[in-house]
Amino acid sequence: MKVTINFNKIYKSFFKLILVAMIIFIIAYFYSSNHIEFVMVTNICRSGSSSFSQDSNKSMGRDFTENKEKSKITLHPWFVTGFCDAESYFNITVGKTLKVKTGWLVKLIFGINIHKKDKYLLESIQQFNGVGDITIQTDNLIQYRVSSIKDLELIINHFDKYPLITQKWADYQLFKQAFILVKSKQHLTMEGLIKIVAIKASMNKGLSDELKKAFPTVVPALRPLIENQKIMDLNWLSGFVSGEGCFFVNIKNSRTKTGKQVLLRFIIIQHSRDKQLLLSFKNYLDCGNYYLKSDKDLSEFVVEKFSNIFNNIIPFFKEYPIFGIKALDFADFCEAADIMKVGGHLTEDGLKKIMEIKARMNKNRIFNDDFSQ
Repeated sequence: MKVTINFNKIYKSFFKLILVAMIIFIIAYFYSSNHIEFVMVTNICRSGSSSFSQDSNKSMGRDFTENKEKSKITLHPWFVTGFCDAESYFNITVGKTLKVKTGWLVKLIFGINIHKKDKYLLESIQQFNGVGDITIQTDNLIQYRVSSIKDLELIINHFDKYPLITQKWADYQLFKQAFILVKSKQHLTMEGLIKIVAIKASMNKGLSDELKKAFPTVVPALRPLIENQKIMDLNWLSGFVSGEGCFFVNIKNSRTKTGKQVLLRFIIIQHSRDKQLLLSFKNYLDCGNYYLKSDKDLSEFVVEKFSNIFNNIIPFFKEYPIFGIKALDFADFCEAADIMKVGGHLTEDGLKKIMEIKARMNKNRIFNDDFSQ
């Protein structure tokens, strides 16, 4: 019996099998590599609660800047409120228009303006809220902004559940009053418009000259007084420090063997009207001092005793991590503290290392300018 082999069919079947296998391999490769990369970046973003070593500081800094587009941080609600207490604003704009009968257009805005180096953190806040847009304002400034009534309702709900505790709480309460008027369409009437102008008069810098001239008889609304500045959750403090806190390594001349003295300083600067809040930080951190600055409008909470830095400040912010570019300053701050703990700053090599750390911190930090990516 003669067997006829159809090589043409065999070749076609073999080619199909090879093609399918290649497709499966490519899909599996890209899925696994992307999944691993996502998990690695997510873990790095959450690494603030773990110990810092010199190697982990470097890898954290590299991954934070280079891989920040891969995944956003999952933020604690109280962290978001704390950061907003430091960096956000509530604004009411009232401008002339021919589109409504009153002749005035009312717009409500919640926003955060920060340096573009913290785009990653701003995107994480945007993801947390689920609303709002991020835009470039200047060469170095970016803005997160929420302005639609539907979206602002989500912002209102958040701050009602996780309230602000700085003097910004008063602006929020006034803003919320205006929100209720706009949501119920009362801003489209002269009576409602006048109420909103009165609210605006008590917020931020008050009324412009144009509005003062247009509404000369308006009496500013009563500005609420905040009475409870108690920190309800310590994640609020990490959020606030991510906005207003500073980690410094100071080096000055001395009579030591190296000719230099190294000092670590942790500082929170705030308007003096929030004096009681700054004074309360000592209760939560179990260290620190309050100082009124020379211009009287600003005050600061300062920790500079090394034992307090090493035993109180650093452990606290490892448990309640800093996020944003300031997390890299904190990592460097920790590295300098580790060197000082073993007396390394008293040696030429250790001092040189600390000087290198100082040179890359705060305003000297180099970051990737990839807003357009």
